[in-house]
Amino acid sequence: MLYPLIVGSADPSHAAVSSYAFSVTLAIQDITGEAHSGVSAAHLAKRLEGSEESLALLFALCSKPAPRSLGAFGYPVLTEDDLYDVEGWVLMSLPLLEDVDVLEANVTIDASIAPLPGEDQPAHVWRSALALIDALSAELHRPIRQIWITEPLGAPEHPFLRADGYTPAHCERQAIINADAIVAPDQNDRCDVIEDMAFDPADLPSFLATLQESAAKYPRGSLSLEPVQWSASRLQDAAARLRDRGGSQITAIARDVSGKPVGLAEVAKFENDADSVAEIGLVYVREASRGLGLGKRALASAISAALSIWPQTKQIYASYPNPQPGASHILDHYAPTGISQATAWQKGVPKLDS
Repeated sequence: MLYPLIVGSADPSHAAVSSYAFSVTLAIQDITGEAHSGVSAAHLAKRLEGSEESLALLFALCSKPAPRSLGAFGYPVLTEDDLYDVEGWVLMSLPLLEDVDVLEANVTIDASIAPLPGEDQPAHVWRSALALIDALSAELHRPIRQIWITEPLGAPEHPFLRADGYTPAHCERQAIINADAIVAPDQNDRCDVIEDMAFDPADLPSFLATLQESAAKYPRGSLSLEPVQWSASRLQDAAARLRDRGGSQITAIARDVSGKPVGLAEVAKFENDADSVAEIGLVYVREASRGLGLGKRALASAISAALSIWPQTKQIYASYPNPQPGASHILDHYAPTGISQATAWQKGVPKLDS
């Protein structure tokens, strides 16, 4: 078994943060073949700072026992010398407002021992990672464990998770859209567009109702998730976090015949990402207003506005639930190129209320 060591710094210049970011990026690029896939040390450091919504913990799995000072939850703190003996990483996220029974995790093999595409995953790293996740789950009274696996499209089932009690609960397809494929919508089909969540106060009640419905009804498979409870203050907090992460966001608002907001489409960009990429966020239309093309209009408006505001954008990333067999997805209109899939594996049941 490997020894779990906690990373005690959220500084992007910290060697552990940089080493983890490199390992994640290498693993993702091996899967997608895309040079801009991955995560920056600055983005990771911001996540490790935590927020009112979630707490993030990063652990290194080390092969070498040694005396070390203790950090959070009594785990030894990783030192720079330990980096030579790290074989894996576990990033955990603890939701703080909803889903307080849930522990989310991502497991990454360190770049120093990472298997080549097609090679087997190192079983000893996964055994140690799963044991750590179980230990934190018990200690923090979060019985539901969710592990996200990024893998090639059509990949065989993960070799270790089902045997440890996990079942696949949700799968999303990740794809890129080339900016050259985007045609601006006609004037009559354009939706109102706002930047950085600066919503008109008159639209806010209907917009919040749309977000609330999306939180409850957006496809999440069998994942155990509580709907986000949206409010004006929660929306302001989300806008502040976006700015703090160096992000900018375009939101197109779809309206019904009365002018009331009933749908939205988001496109975002972050300072630490390449200038040539942006990413699609939430696309949702309320159930009572579907079948009218509002989602397509909102998405076309958001993407077109994003390319106008960020003209260096060449590719747009998207992650969306796998459609049912025979069904199409709103993004199919843009001929997306699939690059990977992300499968969420889940284990455990909610706590009973006392």
